[in-house]
Amino acid sequence: MSKSLVVSFPEKCIGCELCVMEVQRQLNKIGLNGSPIRVFRNGTKFTVKVDITDSNIDLSKIREVCPTQVFTIQESVLDGLVE
Repeated sequence: MSKSLVVSFPEKCIGCELCVMEVQRQLNKIGLNGSPIRVFRNGTKFTVKVDITDSNIDLSKIREVCPTQVFTIQESVLDGLVE
């Protein structure tokens, strides 16, 4: 079973980028460039893109740091396939 971070409630995003800072902290990177989570602004709305491939990232910490609870963690099962 593998876990993935899913943007379940994108309409709740306020653009604070705390999720971006948390994932960068876990990756020991400075700055927002090259982050697996990106927040884009479109007028008064925000779009969140997630591309996490590193299995060492603590997804629950990213979910908990979001003040508006945009993310959920989804478990996926591969039928007979090896990751």
